Amino acid sequence: MKHAAWPSIALATFAFAAPAHAATDLPDTVLSGVLERGDLGSYRELPFDVPEGTSKITVDIAWEGRENGTILVTGLYDPERLRGWGGGIKPHIVVANTFASSSYLPGPIRAGRWRLSLSVASIRPGQTSHYKMTVHYDRGPAAQVISPVPVNAAPGWYRGDLHVHTGQSDAACRSQSGRAIPCPVYFSLRQASDRALDFVVVTDHNVNSQVPFLAELAPYFDRMLVIPGREMTTQYGHYNLLGITDFVDFRLGAPGAADINALFDASAETGALISVNHPEIPTGEDCLGCGWSAPNTDYSRVTSMEVANGGIAADNNGAFDDGKGSGTAYWEDLLSKGFHLTGVGGSDNHDPVDGHRGSSPVGGQSPIGTPTTVVHAQSLSQPDILKGIQSGRVFIDVDGSHRGALLDMSATSGKSEAVMGGTLERRPGGSVDALITVDGMKGNRVDLIVDGRHQTLSGGESLASGQAALQFRLPASARARWFRADIRDQSGKRLLIGNPIYIVAPRP
Repeated sequence: MKHAAWPSIALATFAFAAPAHAATDLPDTVLSGVLERGDLGSYRELPFDVPEGTSKITVDIAWEGRENGTILVTGLYDPERLRGWGGGIKPHIVVANTFASSSYLPGPIRAGRWRLSLSVASIRPGQTSHYKMTVHYDRGPAAQVISPVPVNAAPGWYRGDLHVHTGQSDAACRSQSGRAIPCPVYFSLRQASDRALDFVVVTDHNVNSQVPFLAELAPYFDRMLVIPGREMTTQYGHYNLLGITDFVDFRLGAPGAADINALFDASAETGALISVNHPEIPTGEDCLGCGWSAPNTDYSRVTSMEVANGGIAADNNGAFDDGKGSGTAYWEDLLSKGFHLTGVGGSDNHDPVDGHRGSSPVGGQSPIGTPTTVVHAQSLSQPDILKGIQSGRVFIDVDGSHRGALLDMSATSGKSEAVMGGTLERRPGGSVDALITVDGMKGNRVDLIVDGRHQTLSGGESLASGQAALQFRLPASARARWFRADIRDQSGKRLLIGNPIYIVAPRP
């Protein structure tokens, strides 16, 4: 007799591995049941209700008997249309506003009655199969993630590029016949992977049309974390959104945002980080709106600032020194005004195939990963990389060639402690004891910067070994607001750029 096994919205008693998802305030729906030989060739309609405000749906499908030839095929329907059908090799389905799993369609996630259509393609005589479908709903920051499982679950220093373009905006490369074409997304991810980056953020200008391609390619480049981003490009400056798939209107002035701070607020609602790009580049016909000139900018809304830009270096024969629009002076001036901004770097690459002056359709380019931003994070996942950037425990490998190098800092003042990017409370009359840790930079020197002033550091003139731990003290008389360190070669060329530790008075 055929076993009656209609879906139940409850946890099944059999054990399947729990799917990995970002935290959300929306409960999962679980659809479960039992299949028999009599279900062969049949379709089961499994309805579920999508809550208001959902912008991404994930369905994880598990069933018993795969090793015995049981094969299920699943279709997904929204209230109005088919969103896709996937075979037995696709037990994980994602559908979001701007991206979806292969075989499925992206698009608006409408609240209301959706359904899964379950087809039994194969089940042997005498076999039964328990199945469970877990439907997970996301909104806000969790919905902006295209790679939900960490590439590496361990804490560590992870190397990446925060500023990369593709042909979905203005990147160009040459076709097989030599024509200039919009450069396919694949080539940007391939170059990032070839340069052994741990993560890459693709930040096309003002659009999110690159997102479906990133979602399709990320499973192939599974040794590298792919983070969606966007370069919000205005007439008063450019800034990156790090970790975003949904669209945010980039326009300043009617019908867009009233001012840059309103645009920041609209951007922040997605959970993406705001990072100001190349603030010191001159604005002109060669680079429209590139220098930062937005009036009344509230930098407390900004997480990070690009202080090493590969495009600038490519225009200056590879130079990443303190001038030539590097952004360092602009950044340090804001630090001295009390803003806490993580210094980062990005290649700003627009041709990952060639990129050589005279042959590339967009001129000379820094390759992806030049510079490299090195982030201390709890895992190689989008949420943790973004948290790492927020924390400020970040340094920049200026030309991207110092794999294995380290630049870190810690400090104490009384009972207060901080690491690079952190804030140290110093009581009146108290000194600061600090430690700079360097690895892999033998023969180079440490450049200590306190409130924008370069100071001599005992033992830092030439690092005698590959590992160094340099101590120094800021006396009570030094009324510093921040200090940080760079690594330079003996000619003065910057190799690594460090972030500050901030000094504040104790809270009353």
